[in-house]
Amino acid sequence: MTTFVLVHGAFRGGWAWRRVRPHLVAAGHDVHAPSLLGAGERVALAAAVTGLDSWVDELEALLVAEDLTDVVLVGHSQGGIVTTALAARVPERLRCVVHLDAAVPEPGERALDLGPGGPVPERDLLVPPRPLAADTADGGDLDAATAAWTSARLTPTPVAPSLDPVPAVPDGVRQIYAFCDRTPPGYPSQVTRARLDARGTPYTVLAAGHDAPLTAPELVADLLLSAAGQTLDLHMSDI
Repeated sequence: MTTFVLVHGAFRGGWAWRRVRPHLVAAGHDVHAPSLLGAGERVALAAAVTGLDSWVDELEALLVAEDLTDVVLVGHSQGGIVTTALAARVPERLRCVVHLDAAVPEPGERALDLGPGGPVPERDLLVPPRPLAADTADGGDLDAATAAWTSARLTPTPVAPSLDPVPAVPDGVRQIYAFCDRTPPGYPSQVTRARLDARGTPYTVLAAGHDAPLTAPELVADLLLSAAGQTLDLHMSDI
């Protein structure tokens, strides 16, 4: 049995993994998909998020309290800054880190640095979500029902964690990168992908949009199960 800890992205909560979880559980694995402080059903606590450590402290406490080891740690989108920082804290508890269409800053860089630039926002700012629109008519994979369901659950996200430097994943921790081929331009994950291209670092490409955990859960589950079995083909290829 493998233990998966799934970390959602900005404006979302643990609910963003609800279509992936059943596939992992059916395969006999233990799955944790918490909502970060101030996200999802915990949105009322958003003011308590003072920085990246607010999220990392909670996840570290979860791993320690549940005595989770040999963990496949997965960060989607903005969740990548959280899982990267957590890996620096507890590398001995991890089997690998999976960066799923994720923002992965350079060591010491901030998530904010992966954006377009501009004035640094106030630390206590909450960024409101924008409703999602179906994009299947334009070649995307977000249908109207999923767009409406997701939009009804989006919550403001604290900017504070994006203002803090992100430490490096220790060398002994295996990292797996996967990107979605229908992610719109301008997303921080595109910066991460371009940097990997420049280095010749291999990654996998999923035939899906940015919200692949909801729109292509089978593909995401296959990716994670492969990562757990250490059989994932890390050459640049489509799943």
